[in-house]
Formats: sequence, C-alpha cells, structure tokens
Amino acid sequence: MRDRWRCFAILVFLVLEAVARTFASVSPETSRPAQELSVSGPIVGDVTAESALIWARANREAILQVEYGTEAELATSQFTEPVRLSPDRDFTVKVSLDGLRPHTRYFYRLHAQDPADPSRRFVSAIGAFLTAPEEDEWAALTFAYSGDAGEAYQPFRLFDAVRAQRPDFFLFLGDTIYADQGPGPAAKTLAEYRLKYRGNQADAAFQRLTRETSFYVIWDDHEIANNANRAHPRLPTARRAFLEYWPIREDAADGTRLYRSFRWGRAAELFLLDCRQYRSPQAERDGPLKTLLGAEQKAWLKAALLASPAAFKFIATTVPLKYHTRDSWEGYRTERRELLEFIRAHGIANVIFLAADVHYAAVLRHVEGIVEIIAGPIAQFSSPIAFVGRRPEVEFTATNAYTYALVRVLLEDGEPRAEISIFNAAGKRLHTTRVP
Repeated sequence: MRDRWRCFAILVFLVLEAVARTFASVSPETSRPAQELSVSGPIVGDVTAESALIWARANREAILQVEYGTEAELATSQFTEPVRLSPDRDFTVKVSLDGLRPHTRYFYRLHAQDPADPSRRFVSAIGAFLTAPEEDEWAALTFAYSGDAGEAYQPFRLFDAVRAQRPDFFLFLGDTIYADQGPGPAAKTLAEYRLKYRGNQADAAFQRLTRETSFYVIWDDHEIANNANRAHPRLPTARRAFLEYWPIREDAADGTRLYRSFRWGRAAELFLLDCRQYRSPQAERDGPLKTLLGAEQKAWLKAALLASPAAFKFIATTVPLKYHTRDSWEGYRTERRELLEFIRAHGIANVIFLAADVHYAAVLRHVEGIVEIIAGPIAQFSSPIAFVGRRPEVEFTATNAYTYALVRVLLEDGEPRAEISIFNAAGKRLHTTRVP
C-alpha cells in the first residue's frame, strides 16, 4: 500500500513539473499581446514667425517624426529628423519646426513606429496652426484665453466654444491641472503629477482645439499646490512635469525659466509672467523686499515693455491686480505700485493685464489707466460672487459661469484698436469692451 502511494506521489510530481516547464517556456511577450502603439497630442506651442514646437507623448518607446507643409492634405511636405521617445521623460517629446514662413498656415501630422518592430506604426490626424507675422508687419489678430481646468469637471465643453471662434492661438493662463485635487489623491510624486496632465489632456474637446490652433501656456498655483510660492518643497518636481507636458521652449541658459514673450507683428506683444516660483510667501509683511515676480523677472518685464513697439502689450499675470486675497497682487502692493508707476512714468500705452484664477469674469479700468481682464474658469467651481465688488473701476462682472475672453486687435480708421469680449461656454457673448 505504501509503495502504491509513493508511485502516485511521484506521478503527481512529474505531471506538475511538466506543467511548470510548459508555462516557464512561454515568454511574457508571447503570453500576452503586445501593447498597441498610440500617441497622445499633438499640441503646438510657443509659435513665432519662423518656428513652432510640437509636443506629443507615446504610450511606450517609439521613434517619432513630424510631417509638415503648407498644403491641407500634405501632398507636398517634409519630415523632421527621427527622435526616440524614452521613459525618462515619460515618453513625451518636443519637436521644433524651424525655418517656417511668417503668417502662414501650416499643416502637420505625426508618424511613430515601434523601434523593435517597425511594422507597428501610428499616424495621427492632420492638425494645423498659424505662424506669427514678421515683427514689422501689420496683421489683425484674434486670440482667446482662459484658465482653471479641473479634471473632476470634465468634459471641457468651453474648448468647443473657443474652437468655433477660430482663434489664431489660445492662451492657457494657469491652473492647467489641479494637482492638489481629485479625482484621485493629490499629486506628490513625479509620476502622480504626470498622471494629472494625462487626465486633463485626454479630454475630447481639448484635443479638438489643439488640432486646429496653437497654444501659449503658463502655470499658476494648482500645477504645484494651492497658493504655492517659491518655498514649496514640491515646486521642482511640479515644474519638471509642467515642462514635460506642454510645448514650452526651454531656455538653454536657465532650464527652470518659464516667463517669456511673443510678438504678433506690429499688433501685439504677449508677456507671460511666472507668478509662482519667485514669489515671497504670502504671509510675509508687504514692503520693498516682498516680491511676486522676483528681481530678474521684474527687470526683464520692465525692459521688454520699454523696448516693445507693438501697438498693444498684453501682460498675462495669472492672478488679479486688485481687490482679492493676499495670493493675488493685493498681497504685494509695494511691487504692484512700482510696476504700475513704471508704466505710467514711461508713457507705455495700451497695456492690458490678463488674469484668471478666481473663477469669475470681470473687466476693470483702474485709476492708473490700466485695463484688466479676468476670465475663467474653463471648468471648475464657479464663484457665485465677484470679489471686485461694485467699485467705480468695475465695468463688468460675470459669476456662476464658465467663461473665456476673445481678444481682437484690428485697425479702425487707420488706428489700432483692441476689442475684448467675454463669452460663456455656450458661445454667448456676455460683454464687450474696447481699448482705447
């Protein structure tokens, strides 16, 4: 009887060993199908008269090229050099198109392939963007801007309303993600910040807009954490993810710099301010040492404003100028006064501040002669009140609404004019103001 049980045990062992060998001989690659290659984006950004930056992200390692040209179907086109997408930047890439023609509509698409199996390919739909005019050329300009897009509030229907306006570009004015809010836990690691960007950029309306126009993008606090300043411990991690996930041309001398400016011919210059990584803590007492911009950025802005021959100077400041919490310019009154006095003393005309952040829309004409526009949110809780109140400077407010601003710069009777309208997400015009 004992021998019979011993034989049975040996037989079971041999069967199990054979099964184990069978499974061991099957590699992971053959035990499950290979992940299909796909590419997110593209997003076009930081466009100039002669260049544009194309952003994309693959779901795994890939070789990518951009095909581009001036014909809608790309019958005649050229290709960029192949570039490999690797995990160290989460398979994101920024490809520069150089030597472009000014004020020209370009068409483009992405071509990607698996480096291990070139037969596995991906080809994107065709997108389009417009290059800026040469600096000495006059050309009418139409652009839209807003900010504050919370993933929990998707879908981002406002982007479809913007797309219907066919803007020359879209200015995304901060809070492009809400890293500190749901769905899911607040982002603390690089992987978690990256995941927040993927969640927002997967929105279908956002993707429809990115296929038809270019973007200029700057951050505010929620790309880091609520009310973040230069002392926030996660700022370097958040900045890395922000630069990985947007088509921003990184400064060769200072890879941390985000502030920059762009000309649109003689009509306009756009100044994108970084209102986070140089600012003093909000709780500090106001005075000459407290700063929102930092010394270098402030000096750059003053010099750039003085040097600009553009008819209109749009300062994208992300946070409002007046009548808000200490997280806005209200907490940095000494520096605000210095900047506004500089503009007045040097006779710099047609300066318009563009802000978001506070989840309502407004038009203000400040006593210093400065026009301020506030727009947003794209999709977030919408403020039921306007904190600017009913002061004499307040021309218009809109609460409880998702809003964007549409800015047109044109010639009227030979004189440059700016027309700025506030629209809601349904495409309804709520208010229009003109400068001068």
